[in-house]
Amino acid sequence: MDNLKVEANDVITEYRTKNSQLEFDNTVLRLQVKKLQSKISELTASKKNDVKKANKK
Repeated sequence: MDNLKVEANDVITEYRTKNSQLEFDNTVLRLQVKKLQSKISELTASKKNDVKKANKK
């Protein structure tokens, strides 16, 4: 019975470790997405301004 408890604890520990890594990876990916969205907005705004300037000429 003790063997099963030890094995269960090992499985739980491994699960928690993997889960923590996945949560960290998820956070990193969310930050990268935010950065990319910001850059896209910046580039889109810049392009819209260039079109407006060209239309005024």
